[in-house]
Amino acid sequence: MEKIAANLSRQLFRVPGGFFIVQFLRHLFTTNDSKNTARTFSFRGITLKVDISKSMGAAIYWRGAHDWAPIFVLEKMVSQGNTVIDIGANQGEYSLWAARKVGRQGKVISFEPMDQIFEAFEENISLNPSYSNVFFPIKKGLSDTPGKLQLYGKPGDNEGVNTMFPTSSHSVLIQEITLSTLDKELEGLGVEKVEFIKLDVEGAELQVLKGAKSTIQKFKPKWMIEINEEACIAGGYQPQDILDFLDGFGYEFYKIGLRGRLAKINTVTDSFVNIVALPNA
Repeated sequence: MEKIAANLSRQLFRVPGGFFIVQFLRHLFTTNDSKNTARTFSFRGITLKVDISKSMGAAIYWRGAHDWAPIFVLEKMVSQGNTVIDIGANQGEYSLWAARKVGRQGKVISFEPMDQIFEAFEENISLNPSYSNVFFPIKKGLSDTPGKLQLYGKPGDNEGVNTMFPTSSHSVLIQEITLSTLDKELEGLGVEKVEFIKLDVEGAELQVLKGAKSTIQKFKPKWMIEINEEACIAGGYQPQDILDFLDGFGYEFYKIGLRGRLAKINTVTDSFVNIVALPNA
C-alpha cells in the first residue's frame, strides 16, 4: 500500500494543492521500524535509493524530488550532449536528473566530499546502468585553493547538509575532507566544454567561484546557485558578494520561483534563495 501511495504522491506533488496531499500521505505511512527505512524506487526514468527516516530522503521518496524548482530549471536549460557539473552532489539526486537530460552523449561531473554520502551516491549511480558512461563522480570538495578542511553538521544528521564554516546550527565536527579547485579538476579531466553548473555547498559558494575563474572565462557556463545568508556570513562574506563576483564576468541574475519560474534581480534580498546566473548575450 505504501508503494502505491508513494507512486501517487510523486505525481500529485507537481499539481496545485498536491503538496498537502503528499504531506498527508507521508505522515500516514510514517514507519516506526528504524531498521527498515531504505527505499528504492523508479520515477521518470531514474532509480534512487533513499532513507525515508531522513528529511531529504523522505522528501525525495514522496515528492519525487527534494525541491522541484531546480529540476524544472535544469530541464529548461540543459540539452542532450551537454556537460553538467554538480558541485555538492550529495546522494546524487540532481546528478541523476542531469544524466537523464544530457543523455548518453553528455557528461555529468559531480563533486561530493563526504565518505558516507559519496557511497550512497555511487550506489545510486549503480542503480542506473544505462547512464554509467555519463557519470564522473569525484570525492572531493571544491574551494579557491587545494588542501584539507574540516566539515561541520547538525547533531545526529548524516544527510550531507554540512558546511566548512561552523555556525550555531552546524557545530558538530563531521570529518576532514580533501579540497581542490574546479579549474584544476576540469583541466585534469581534459574537459572541453561546460554548459551548466549547479552549486550548493552550504556557504563555500564564493570560494568555489574564485577557484573557477578560468572555467568561467573559457566556457561562460550557466550557473544555478543556492544562497543561504547564515552560511555565507559564516564563510566570511555577504550573499551579494556572489552576484558581484559573477557580475565582473558579465553575468545577469534571476531568482528561481515556483515551478522554476525566473524573475530578474540585481541584489539578494532573501535570507535563502536559489538563483540562476546567465552570461550576457
